[in-house]
Amino acid sequence: MVSTYTTNGGIEKIGSGEQSGTWGDTTNTNFDIIDKLTNGVIAITLSGTTHTLTTSDGTVSDGMSKVLVLGGSPSGTNTITMSPNDAQKLYFVKNGTDQIATFTQGSGANVNVAAGAGAIIFADGVGSGAAVTDLTALFPNANTSGAGVFSSITANGGVTVDNITIDGTEIDLSSGDLTVDVAGDIDLDAGGGDFKFSVGGTEILRVTNSSSDVIIRPVADAKDIIFQQRDGTEVARIEDNGTFNVVTDKFAINGTAVTSTAAELNILDTATVTAGELNLLDGDTSVGSSITVADADGVVVNDGGTMKTIPASDIKTYATAGATSGTVTEVSTGQGLTGTVTSSGSVSMKNSWMSTSSAVFSISGTSFTNSRSYPVFITGRSAAGGGSFSFSVNNGSGGTGTIDMGDGDSGTNDPFVFILPVGGSMSGSSFTGVGIELRPG
Repeated sequence: MVSTYTTNGGIEKIGSGEQSGTWGDTTNTNFDIIDKLTNGVIAITLSGTTHTLTTSDGTVSDGMSKVLVLGGSPSGTNTITMSPNDAQKLYFVKNGTDQIATFTQGSGANVNVAAGAGAIIFADGVGSGAAVTDLTALFPNANTSGAGVFSSITANGGVTVDNITIDGTEIDLSSGDLTVDVAGDIDLDAGGGDFKFSVGGTEILRVTNSSSDVIIRPVADAKDIIFQQRDGTEVARIEDNGTFNVVTDKFAINGTAVTSTAAELNILDTATVTAGELNLLDGDTSVGSSITVADADGVVVNDGGTMKTIPASDIKTYATAGATSGTVTEVSTGQGLTGTVTSSGSVSMKNSWMSTSSAVFSISGTSFTNSRSYPVFITGRSAAGGGSFSFSVNNGSGGTGTIDMGDGDSGTNDPFVFILPVGGSMSGSSFTGVGIELRPG
């Protein structure tokens, strides 16, 4: 009778009268298979994305071991197919790779063992429709110490860890403070759109989403939102009546403190000025186009400490009052004039302008250029009588002309007199005379 094999373990069953004298070898192999099925541990090196876990009849093979230790470097989720699909199997799995290991046997359910995790699985071996089940997911947490990895925990009666109780929609701490310490960010995600802050069960502050606008409001009636420095100094508060109150000297714009008082700022509350008008008061030096000032135009003046707008006609009346009436009592010295002016007085020329001897000098020859610092009064006569007597005159600024001083007779010298400005010159007939500098008094 020919040997047969067990379905799940591949143990050879020797037929009657078979293997005479050699049955010992077969029996030893069977004992090795039984040892694997009961306590065998095998390390399986995974690569790529697929692997076949085979149980071979009558031969010790990977699929016969009880404990599977997965290693290697799979390139992605690795699908491990148990063969044959009619063998019932129970495995303890440890996934030591960095990828998910998916166990399958047929078209039924599969089991995923996460990277770094473990599981107890069994395959039902029903053939092409075989399914794999994760028994670990069905076990309650029996750990009393150490760490455990669970995909989920269901505890309808609540969970207590030290003095923290998690039950239903609450996390309660029986005493002390609670610190939430994470290596990354803390993300508070409220699908209802509200974050509520309570003290002793009473809500005092709420942060609300309003179409992605953020609303911050106190919930307790007649209470304010107060902003303080680290030392508790108040800098501002939003009062219950909606007033935003900033403490004196605590308000600045772009680093510049606003030192105006509320009373000073309120002065502008009823003003109707434009930005351009305010800039003029602020020291704007730009000059606009010319206008014709009319009597009815307004001019701003300081009337004893009070700013007023008056008609331009008032300025005209004030400015012209002293020019159209009154008495000039004195002419300033240094202008070449002296004396007192009244309705019947007179103005006389001062003589101090000739008191310096160098102001008077003699001239002669056929030309003279005024290189002095003042205009010169010149008078003289021709050097000889008779004949023509004329000069070419240059005023020093490009103006020229000719003066003929001959009187037509032949027996006397011809006189001349004129004022020559600084830089001016004269040339022509021979002459002699006197020059006098016209110096201001």
